[in-house]
Amino acid sequence: MTVDIGHVDDFVDKTVKLVTIEGREIGIIRWADEVYAVANLCAHQRGPLCRGAVAPRLQGGAEPGTMELDAGAPIIACPWHGWEFDVRTGQAVWDERYRVRTYSARVVEGRVVVDLGRRGHASR
Repeated sequence: MTVDIGHVDDFVDKTVKLVTIEGREIGIIRWADEVYAVANLCAHQRGPLCRGAVAPRLQGGAEPGTMELDAGAPIIACPWHGWEFDVRTGQAVWDERYRVRTYSARVVEGRVVVDLGRRGHASR
């Protein structure tokens, strides 16, 4: 089931907006020209994941001992214990045994739509 949840301009870039769709709390993340949908339930200890911070992923840099931010890989950090998840896939950053539920989300004619039946990110 695909649900129209609002105009893309209702979603501020690099933030999470919590919406309820069919009784499910889902965080909508607008990141540059993309939108992502993540369940508001941390896989670690079931905390309110979407109340956490969204940021670019920190990764090893080109030179030994350096770090870089990857703006193309947004993550969300749970406010309870700081566990980080890739908003594109739901995969935990530090432990591959953990994953959060993601939903397919996209912009269609200026509207954000979420498909509750599909996992992951849809292309535009």
